Amino acid sequence: MSKRTGTQLPRPAGERSEGPVVSSVWPTGTDSLTAQLTEGGYHDATGADPALMAPAIARYAIAALTRPGDVVLDPDCGAGTTIVEALRAGRHAIGLTGQRRWWRLARANVTATKARGVFVDGMVLILDRRPGTAVAAATAGLTGRIDLLLTTLRPGPVGDLDGALERLHGLLAQYRPLLRPGGHVVITSAPQRHPVRHDLLDVPSRIAAVATAAGLAPVARCVALTATVRRGRTYTRASLAQRRAATRAERALGHPVALPAHHTALVLRADPDAADPALNQPLPALHAPPRPHRPGRGTRPDSAAA
Repeated sequence: MSKRTGTQLPRPAGERSEGPVVSSVWPTGTDSLTAQLTEGGYHDATGADPALMAPAIARYAIAALTRPGDVVLDPDCGAGTTIVEALRAGRHAIGLTGQRRWWRLARANVTATKARGVFVDGMVLILDRRPGTAVAAATAGLTGRIDLLLTTLRPGPVGDLDGALERLHGLLAQYRPLLRPGGHVVITSAPQRHPVRHDLLDVPSRIAAVATAAGLAPVARCVALTATVRRGRTYTRASLAQRRAATRAERALGHPVALPAHHTALVLRADPDAADPALNQPLPALHAPPRPHRPGRGTRPDSAAA
């Protein structure tokens, strides 16, 4: 992977030349997920990933928090949208997954992206997430080289939220040493309802607690839109499963339930000096200081939305 002192790719349109700026609302719901996958040339099976991060969300986080030539890591990449969007933005990308199905699909997406003319200096790795992988990565010289850890909370079996959070904590603790000082972590999560009470769960706060326990400092809690607004109306892009869940909740609660219109994106930092009380404010988003120089390296309109 190239060092920062070498030639860098030009910054994509809309990126800033100064330090990262993270807004509290991400305008990532203009296109449906299907349209995003089609435009990006993804494999037809990519949409089968139940915890897929929308390409627009991954693209926004990468543009806001990294520069061309930086390194992006997703320790649980699934079908690989985070990896592909990093490549398309001129970043190096490393994706890890323990499921061979997603390993094959992520590799197919990465291969197709590179075949379309993405020229990024360095190797793109899709690694099997086995015990010792972090040690192997450190041995390969990746300690302190990762600029952005970008991932999503993957649901456990039969909605096991506690198990999913425990697994996320293990990933963060295992791969945090690979982040450079001041490097960022972005964790996204979809709205979830209690299986019996059907009320919305405060999953983002639990993710923040897990991340803090892993030694990360909170920076911002953002809304990544999955819906769009046209002529004063909200058009949601909820999946069939989300629509069925909302219908069940309406029957149980006896009142209308809005379809989800956003995912939550938590932004954190690996710099221990970032643990300032001011950074614990969830909104508005805070402007991170400029990074230090380093020598190396189906749509329907709805009147309300959740």
